[in-house]
Amino acid sequence: MKCGVCKGGTGRGYCGACVQDRMCQHEWLSNVVQERTAQVAQSGWTADRAQQLYEYQTRRLQARRARVAELKARIHEREQQIAAARQWYRELSESNKRNSVQQLESNTGLSTKQEAREQSHATQSALERVETTATALRADRLVLTSALCTVVGLRTVETDVFAGVDERARLFGLPWPGIDDWRKFPADYINACVSHSVHVFSVLSNYLHLQTPFAVVKRGSRLFIRPNWRQVDVREAALSIDDDRASFVVGLAMLFYNIAFMCHRQGVRVPVEQVADAVENMRLAVLAQAEPENTARTRLPFALDIYTVVQEVMRMYADPAHPDADLELRSRVHDELRRLHLCDDAVDSVDYEDDNWAII
Repeated sequence: MKCGVCKGGTGRGYCGACVQDRMCQHEWLSNVVQERTAQVAQSGWTADRAQQLYEYQTRRLQARRARVAELKARIHEREQQIAAARQWYRELSESNKRNSVQQLESNTGLSTKQEAREQSHATQSALERVETTATALRADRLVLTSALCTVVGLRTVETDVFAGVDERARLFGLPWPGIDDWRKFPADYINACVSHSVHVFSVLSNYLHLQTPFAVVKRGSRLFIRPNWRQVDVREAALSIDDDRASFVVGLAMLFYNIAFMCHRQGVRVPVEQVADAVENMRLAVLAQAEPENTARTRLPFALDIYTVVQEVMRMYADPAHPDADLELRSRVHDELRRLHLCDDAVDSVDYEDDNWAII
């Protein structure tokens, strides 16, 4: 006796439960076969169509196998060509080495001295060309920076149209605030002075091909400044007094630090007490282009510390009549430096005027 689905003979000696289970499975399989047969009939699939699809896929597979075999043959041919070229190159290199050794052995004495003289002459010529190029570059930069100073009204000679009025440095005819004027002058005046100095400094640094420690960013009509060495978690300080006073103090210190760094790269050392005189410092940097002996000073280390500049700017805004306000400003400036990743309380190996301050 055989099953109509699996065509297998039923064994003997099964118990009643097993026979009942086999009957249920047989009935379920019969129903599944009928349903699948009906679905195939409804979908229009026939044995001929399935055979056609099989033959089509077989032809595609054979074509791909033939393409793979062709590519493998071409790869094998290229590998043989590469191996032959490498062998030829090795043989040529060994031949050149042998010829070089033989030539060197035959011309040991005079040839070595002549080559040394030629190399020394070539080195000297290269140094002279570098020096000539550097001199021409300094001259071109002096022309550009002097023209810029003429446009913005930055005095580079002793005679000046405002010399009879006062001795203050000016940008676009606007006197630069003195050390005691920052706290007294209106906010619009301070913002105009800072904007002018940022504009002139940006053009000068571009002329001088200078990479500054801090980068100025313009967002709409507002100016900000940020560390130029950070690429992740970059924070910005304001260059407008309309914003947070602590942020402006730190941003102004970063701008003064940039200008002092530019002076250092031109061979001019800016004392700490003169770091806030930004216009005069930029003038000195321009004049230094005409003095080639300043080039040797640029190799000295730049020893100015950003926190020293921050302290100098905070002295500009110090009010002896309100010591509590000064303490509050110092605390906020401390928090702002921490926000900008410019100081770290955990570093206590540097001795500053305030405890637990250290510049990274």
